[in-house]
Order: sequence, then C-alpha cells, then structure tokens
Amino acid sequence: MSNFMKDKNEIKIFILYLMDRIGYPVKFGDVCSILYQENIVSYFECGDCFTELVDAHHITELPKEEGEEESLYIVSSTGKTIATELCDTIAASIRESSYRSAIRHLSFEKRGATTNSYIKELDNGKYMVHCEIAERGRKVLDINVEVDSKLEADRMVRNFNRRPEIVYRGTLALVSGETNYIFE
Repeated sequence: MSNFMKDKNEIKIFILYLMDRIGYPVKFGDVCSILYQENIVSYFECGDCFTELVDAHHITELPKEEGEEESLYIVSSTGKTIATELCDTIAASIRESSYRSAIRHLSFEKRGATTNSYIKELDNGKYMVHCEIAERGRKVLDINVEVDSKLEADRMVRNFNRRPEIVYRGTLALVSGETNYIFE
C-alpha cells in the first residue's frame, strides 16, 4: 500500500487540521484509523506524528472520566493556529475526503449530535417539514421541505427521526457531488 503523505511536518499539519475540523475530543485510535483508511499515512506514521504533537503541546490529552479506558484529545490553541495557517498546503480534495471519512467513522452519539423535527401546516394547505441536526450547540444541518400531504410529511419526519445520520450523510454526499447513482 502506497501512502500519500511522506513528510512528517505535512502529516502533523494534516492531523491538526482534521482534529480541529472535527471540533470535539477524539481518541488517538480514531484519528489514525481515519487517516489509514483514507490511505493518507500508515498507522505507525500517524502514531509517531501524533505523539510528537502531544509532546509539543499542539494536541492536549484530556483527563479521563471515570470508567473511560482510552484518553480523548483536543487540538490546543497553538495547534489550531498551525492548522488554520498551514492547512492550505494540503490539497482541498484530500482535506474534504478525509473529513467526510471522519464523519462516517465517528458516530452521531460520539459527536454529541441532537436532532429536532416538526411539521407546520401552511396557508396554502401544504405542509412544511423541518429537520435539523446540531452538534455541541451548533447547527450542522437545517432543512425545510414543502410537501403536499400530512401523510407525506409524517413519513419524512418519521424517517428522519429513525435515521438522522443517514439523512445527514446522504445530504453531504449529494451536495458535494460524491454520488452519481441518483443521476444514472
């Protein structure tokens, strides 16, 4: 397997960028799994660079909560500065592909996601379906769809409430152009 990144500094910048973009504490293993699955770096290279970033105080290990087996990590303020100033050195396609992989890898529960949905009857006899997903207090998806019947609106809300993660992933895939199956 040929990995895309070889330069340690580039790998470190990318780790900081990805963790900063995720925006909440993550496990070491999750970060390295995402980069390995995307064929960015080997698991060993990721581990080596990650450790150096912790030692340099660009990544902070959080205190373990009672019952937790693995530590969680966040990007420090200096790590955020590095990620922000140098992320353009990494191709946008790589950054976005890895971020989408991170979203797929990390469950809604881990990300602290909450959902809200409701139906509003409109003056024209139609219905507005509202669905939103928030992660740690910030909206990541906010959709309004006008439909013809209450039955259709109920079905959409029920489907969203059962599988918000699938709706979110599908929306990301469609608006980013990552799916061709709908157009074939």
